[in-house]
Amino acid sequence: MISLKIIQIEDDKYPKQLRRIKNPPKQLYLEGNTELLNTNIISIIGSRACSSNGIKLAQQFSKELVYQGITIASGMAIGIDTIAHQTTLQEKGKTIAVLGNGFQHIFPMENIQLYQQIIENDGLVITEYPPEEEAKSENFLERNRIVSGLALGVLIVESAYRSGTSVTARLAKQQKRKVFALPHEINDKHGVGTNRLIQEGAKIVTCTEDIVKEFSFLSYKIPPKENEMKVQKRRKICKNREYHQIYQLITECPISLNEICQSSNKSVADINNILLMLELDGYIKKVAGGYVCILDKK
Repeated sequence: MISLKIIQIEDDKYPKQLRRIKNPPKQLYLEGNTELLNTNIISIIGSRACSSNGIKLAQQFSKELVYQGITIASGMAIGIDTIAHQTTLQEKGKTIAVLGNGFQHIFPMENIQLYQQIIENDGLVITEYPPEEEAKSENFLERNRIVSGLALGVLIVESAYRSGTSVTARLAKQQKRKVFALPHEINDKHGVGTNRLIQEGAKIVTCTEDIVKEFSFLSYKIPPKENEMKVQKRRKICKNREYHQIYQLITECPISLNEICQSSNKSVADINNILLMLELDGYIKKVAGGYVCILDKK
């Protein structure tokens, strides 16, 4: 049987990050591993009506942040929130779900099983509402301040125009949390909010290292060599020896022209010419943040 715990704001176990926001909850109701409250937390949020690309990005960043030892928090809503929680559990990581209702009325009903899985796998579910409190629309806006307030930073995967995700991002900014956003194509309706947030000062993110390096007390851990070997096997083989040195510097994580120049003994003009030829030949492509390799589909 799941045991309900209550933590008051003056208690030692009350999350330190949350206590620092303008209007912290006076008490929290919790089920699960309360030790997660004061770990290094990144909240991952996004649209309920998410795209297939949004799902892939949420899975990728959740998985990679788990490898970095980060606890993943979200609001257990349908869409990106659910993907973040599920992926974290699949990767044997730790996750925190923040509810906008009491424990007697788990919402959404589709996620009752997810709620149980989080607790059974040493995760944590929290709310500021007493068990009998039903889900209300205004509660979810209040919940969002906890989702952002618990964390070191908030990663916005997808956000439509005027969405709850955008509200959470604004709350995070007010709370002086780091706000990270994934860039989208300008004609993608799922990315209108993220692109706007970037315009307003959110940090553009193209790989997990972009998030980790923002915190001086965190050290980025390079993924295991076996994973790197898998990437190498899927890379296209560049037979042109003149281009090989530059091509080897370009992976799935964007690298800028300046970074390429720093790692090469070639001139900027030569590097630009090689990058152009590699792009024309289908080995690399230019993205926000620099260049990435194109993986072989075979």
